[in-house]
Amino acid sequence: MKKKILLHVSLALVAAMPASVMAYNKYLLEVNDSCGYEVINDCVSCHDANDYAAPTVFKDQYTVSGACSFCLEVACDSAPPTEDELYADARQTTRDYFKTLFSEFMYHLNLAKNPEHPETVFADVFPACPEIAPKIASDFSRNTGYLVRRVTEKTRNSRNTPDDWELQQLQKFRQMAANGEPRTLLEVTKPDGNILPTQEYEAFEVVVEAEVNGNGKSRNKSGEPRAYFRYMRSITMPGMPDEPPFLPCLKCHGAPDQLGPGVEEAVMAEYPYDQAMGYAKGDIRGAWTVKIPLDALP
Repeated sequence: MKKKILLHVSLALVAAMPASVMAYNKYLLEVNDSCGYEVINDCVSCHDANDYAAPTVFKDQYTVSGACSFCLEVACDSAPPTEDELYADARQTTRDYFKTLFSEFMYHLNLAKNPEHPETVFADVFPACPEIAPKIASDFSRNTGYLVRRVTEKTRNSRNTPDDWELQQLQKFRQMAANGEPRTLLEVTKPDGNILPTQEYEAFEVVVEAEVNGNGKSRNKSGEPRAYFRYMRSITMPGMPDEPPFLPCLKCHGAPDQLGPGVEEAVMAEYPYDQAMGYAKGDIRGAWTVKIPLDALP
């Protein structure tokens, strides 16, 4: 986030520069990006203030050695990230998203509590509840530059419809669960600081996808396919709130006799085509998904 703020500062300075300075400013921005911090010097430090187009040893240095040669730090991150680094980043992003969503949901749930009718809390949390996850996903996507969201085969909100790759992974997760295949222990920090141990399935790979919009037209200027690192982690339905890990998911997504009072009516009022009820403990509810655009293959 710091890099993005600094980059915006650089761009603001660029707007005030003459055109000849702007031509060279791309070098400065690339150095900043490689080093991971704002380089204080501007183009004048490498070019004659009266003739920015004049060749200098610094331009030659950039051409021969790249932006990293200007970085005073030991490490330079201009090289493409490795698959392990992308995997770790996607995992951390998912953990942070889950933690934030969990915290926001519990906050809204507490606001919805009515001391006179505590049993209706899950119905009362609508319509705030359906807007929590998309808002958080949008914030994470905007701040990271990744596409971060949840997907499911049985949607409540149509924005959670999986694409082809995500659907394929969801189907694999369901088959793995049916076969009793071992899951990965993935710990999540709850809002109260306690650790929530979850057992889930994961999938990740680098895929190349055509950049097209709903009309079949290319989204990018070149019209070429683009590479992405894709990551998914299953969401398994826990038991009832009175059994470990003590989560209330079935109160809004379970069988009719498990739903909270008034929940079905509240859900159908907001989502008349809802498919997200009728789950049982252990079912694959959906998945967290992170899609990272790549400028180069790892």
